[in-house]
Amino acid sequence: MGLALLSAILLSGFYFAGKSGNNPDVYNNDFNVYYHAAREIIAGNDPYAHSLGDWTPYIYPPLLAELLVPLAVLPLPVAAYLWYLINAASIVLAAWCAVSLLTANGSGAAQTINPSSALWKEAVAAGAVILVLRFVLDTLSLGQVNALVAALVVAHLYLYFRGHRTLSAIILALAISIKLIPALLLAYHIAKLRWRHVIACAGVLIVLTAVSLLPFGKRGTDVLQVFVRRTISNQQGYDFSFSGNQSIRGAIGRFQSSKDNAINADARSAINWATVASAIALLIIAAFVAAKSRNEMASAASFFCLMVLLSPLSWKAHFVILIPAAARLVCETRRMFAALICAAVFILFNFTSTRVLGVSAAEWADEHSLVLVGALLLFLACVVLNVVVRKNKPESVAAYPTLNDSAA
Repeated sequence: MGLALLSAILLSGFYFAGKSGNNPDVYNNDFNVYYHAAREIIAGNDPYAHSLGDWTPYIYPPLLAELLVPLAVLPLPVAAYLWYLINAASIVLAAWCAVSLLTANGSGAAQTINPSSALWKEAVAAGAVILVLRFVLDTLSLGQVNALVAALVVAHLYLYFRGHRTLSAIILALAISIKLIPALLLAYHIAKLRWRHVIACAGVLIVLTAVSLLPFGKRGTDVLQVFVRRTISNQQGYDFSFSGNQSIRGAIGRFQSSKDNAINADARSAINWATVASAIALLIIAAFVAAKSRNEMASAASFFCLMVLLSPLSWKAHFVILIPAAARLVCETRRMFAALICAAVFILFNFTSTRVLGVSAAEWADEHSLVLVGALLLFLACVVLNVVVRKNKPESVAAYPTLNDSAA
């Protein structure tokens, strides 16, 4: 079984790597953008100096482009295949680490699981991937970085749980240096009153940012300013109300645009008061639940939902980062309400695709933020499950019996 799965993954790589094409100067998917940015660094430029296209600029911090320099010296098809393998491995790692954390008790020591639970863990990990399967396929097809970010964030929690606090801080800082939204995990650790770890993560992040700017010499601060203007301030001019943006910011932008009957300047602003109010409310809920839960993954699951809900720009492929939250829901499907939400989330995530509904109906689904609704349901489920499980079994959120439980 394992050999068949590995063979399928390796063979699928030729299909997904082919999505990047053969010409590094033509945009085919997002990996082309990363590859081009890394080649710019090799040429002595910064990754923002020359874009692959007017609407396909490099929008990430410089570290990602620097890390991909070893791939950029390879021919594009070879680099794309290796990038696919990194992403495929990241998806497997994110699912497996999430399930491993969910089946561990709150004291930091893994529970003794009965013999059948190994198969159950594999089933939950597979179920989590299937729940967000559309986004897994999208992120692989587009060659995006979100699967890697998800794996890094889950690995950070796993290492913290295992007591490797320094390495955990480095991994989280690395994730934030690739894509800013994992910084929400700092709020998670604050909710858990882990002040020393928050300070350590922030310190490593500052050092990592400074190191990533060193290759540009005196232009380092200018490079950082370009990133801030292009990405954080949105001087690139992305329309956040575009139907493909399934974040809360996107839904609010579409609501306001339909009200005004036109796209106004606010639709291109990354922040508005309605978005800020929503973000604060959801963060308070997630933090309150995290503070009360003892299981590391159960505590953090709602924060994975917030990474797509609160990001100003969340394309549907970004929702692959929900794998850990999906694992949280799947492992509780013996509860009727969890099973019902799981079914609803699966439909909203996977059956709103153009391949299923056709172009017109899929566009209607995007306009009405149905993928966002699915993510909100998943967030709600993660919150409610923490409350219910803690009430019924406060010593652990592992949903299935262990040898210790049986002996008792």
